[in-house]
Amino acid sequence: MPEEHKIVDILAGEIGPGVHGWSIITERPGGILWQHSFPADVLEWRAAEYGLTDPAEIVDGILHEPYQDTGDIVLPPSVRVKAAAVKAAKKADPHGPTLQEATSTTAARAAQRSKVAAIKTERVRITDPDGLLLFVHQNHGMDPDRVRTKRELVDVHRWSRLYGGLPVPAPVPTDLEAPRA
Repeated sequence: MPEEHKIVDILAGEIGPGVHGWSIITERPGGILWQHSFPADVLEWRAAEYGLTDPAEIVDGILHEPYQDTGDIVLPPSVRVKAAAVKAAKKADPHGPTLQEATSTTAARAAQRSKVAAIKTERVRITDPDGLLLFVHQNHGMDPDRVRTKRELVDVHRWSRLYGGLPVPAPVPTDLEAPRA
């Protein structure tokens, strides 16, 4: 049964020097308060990385990201194993490729949705009993032009990682200007 974390407050504003963002305060079991802060443009990045358009789905994914199992297997210091044994013990991600391994946005999105669903059923379920997230959903500040720019950067990065470079040389910035009369 997953642990329930209830959203109790949301703060918007400067979360670091010159960085506008959101802070979501949740109450964990035992009354422990936890603050999850993230820059506002993270919503645009997740939209670009996974091809998402629904602010509610994007915020839900961001709030559950800290609970993903993304690290290597941690062995107690008393256990001595060779590196090969550790690599052999690692299993492929049952949810699909990571953002960096995916060959398409569709594959990355499907894997991300699977991971978030697994987190909610196996580890942590973040609830919003008072509907506080509605404020974030309505005031997300995502701009379609900035999302498109970020999507292009994600696509170039994905292509470069998968195929070792772009199929054509990147244009020189001066080549992009129209000739002047």
